[in-house]
Amino acid sequence: MNKFVIIWILSCGFCVICKTSSPEFKSDYSRNHLHWTCSNNACERIAGNYRVNKTLLTLETCRKMCVDDPIWPLPKSMKIFNKWHSQFLKNKIMYNIEALPGTLKLLEESIKIFRAYFKKNDTTREGNYLKLNIRVKNKDDIVKLELGTNECYQLFVKLGKTVNVTIVSQTFFGARHGLESLSQLIWFDPHENTYQILHDVEIEDCPEFAYRGVMVDTSRNFFPIILLKKVVDGMSHTKLNILHLHLTDSVSFPMKLKDLEWLSNGAYDDESLYTEEDIEDLIQYSTLRGVKLILEIDAPSHVSAGWHFHPTLSDLVICDEEDILNGHLNPDNEESLNILQNIYRNLLNLMHNDDIFHIGGDEVNLRCLETTKTARNFSDMITFWANYTNVLFERLKLANNNKLPKNVIMWSSPLTDSYDGLNYLNHKENIIVQFWFGNSYLFLAKQFRVIFSTVGYWYLDCGFGPWKPSQVHGVCDPFKNWQKAYEYRPWESKYIKSLTEGGEVCLWSEQVAEESLETRIWPRAAAFAERMWSDPPELNNNTYVRLDNLRESMRSRGIKVSAIWPRWCSINPGSCQ
Repeated sequence: MNKFVIIWILSCGFCVICKTSSPEFKSDYSRNHLHWTCSNNACERIAGNYRVNKTLLTLETCRKMCVDDPIWPLPKSMKIFNKWHSQFLKNKIMYNIEALPGTLKLLEESIKIFRAYFKKNDTTREGNYLKLNIRVKNKDDIVKLELGTNECYQLFVKLGKTVNVTIVSQTFFGARHGLESLSQLIWFDPHENTYQILHDVEIEDCPEFAYRGVMVDTSRNFFPIILLKKVVDGMSHTKLNILHLHLTDSVSFPMKLKDLEWLSNGAYDDESLYTEEDIEDLIQYSTLRGVKLILEIDAPSHVSAGWHFHPTLSDLVICDEEDILNGHLNPDNEESLNILQNIYRNLLNLMHNDDIFHIGGDEVNLRCLETTKTARNFSDMITFWANYTNVLFERLKLANNNKLPKNVIMWSSPLTDSYDGLNYLNHKENIIVQFWFGNSYLFLAKQFRVIFSTVGYWYLDCGFGPWKPSQVHGVCDPFKNWQKAYEYRPWESKYIKSLTEGGEVCLWSEQVAEESLETRIWPRAAAFAERMWSDPPELNNNTYVRLDNLRESMRSRGIKVSAIWPRWCSINPGSCQ
């Protein structure tokens, strides 16, 4: 006969219902296993025999129950009325979805993803296990993520005769985030051999910023689609919503476009190529996980590989004869812009969404361009550069059926550092400057919107030393740890914050290969994700434990994550604060 033992944990103010199969189990467990108890919002490891004044928990249960905020990123508002949890079996999860047809299809797929999180084989013992009833109520039939799409949700988890979960949202993307938060209220307890859920919880949540991105450079080193999908998995877990692929650069053109196949000769080899079908597959995969894909073909600089394979033309690119890294489109050759416009058209058709488009625009070498006939028609090179950028805008507009995308992103540069350059730029209302280096005050003073990717904080490739023999130091050393990513708040005033669309961590891949992609991103991008989602107060001791909990959750989903501290601290968190 099954018996129930009710144990009160005074130090944390919650109780746990533990079901045991026999009265001897407790003493056997205490002799042969380590135990944990909750003390000062941290798990304290207890070795040896059971003591009457201590309540024993498995580490898995203690890690969830002993932190103030079990969800990452931190929700805007979370109320836990009783720190209480119950057990259920994964085959007793029931769903009810209220949504319009387009969203209904996406939510049904998201439910399948949610169910797949529960990989453990739970108990086969008989017992009165609770059912988990999940009801999703969604209002709008929005199936494309755009900048400013409503991603808010409400999540209610209550205990009755069953555990009743209600998720309320305006859009699919909010509902998906609600399911993600729900998944973090659930864990597997190896003692009970069942899944547990924290209940009597109410969450009202919205992101602080609309743009919460991860940039991966797929040019310096190539990453297959299956690995990019794993990046998306981590992003969905942390509610990041933009995967920005710096798709091409001077050294390679790993994209095969059906009407511009000659460009793909610039790939490293036949295996290092993305087809249009690959990208469509990645977009579908990402959308279901609340992530939008942005494809960047950098121009007018960072071009070379692929462009020399045109069947008839040989002067599309200049300045790469001695150093391929300095390649630029040739402004004297109209055909180079025609090809770029055709690339834009292909990318817009692939993304099925003209809300956001990234034109590149970084690291233009004016000494290269000043030698061209076109540049000589201008009084100074900043004016020429601004005019050339306006030409790119017009080509993008033509590629998009004579309509400029609502949000056109360009990298910060000496052009955005210049009052004259900013004055000459057209379509100010459409432009977003992705700030990585320079003087942000100039373009912010002129009310240009911004995405922060500041090199000293949100570049993930820094700290591994020089990669060229001619370099003495790494380009952006030293290493930027997760704490630095977490604490950075570049919006110094309400005015700057009002112009901030969000942020993006950037991983340039000169020294990153397939084997190290995930661990270069995680957990630092997760720390950044919480800053972007809820912009919480400063880093504290509890943040370490919460991030370590997230790391364990990500690892359980097959995502590779670097350690944040020794394993000893994970099982003795109260001793590492």
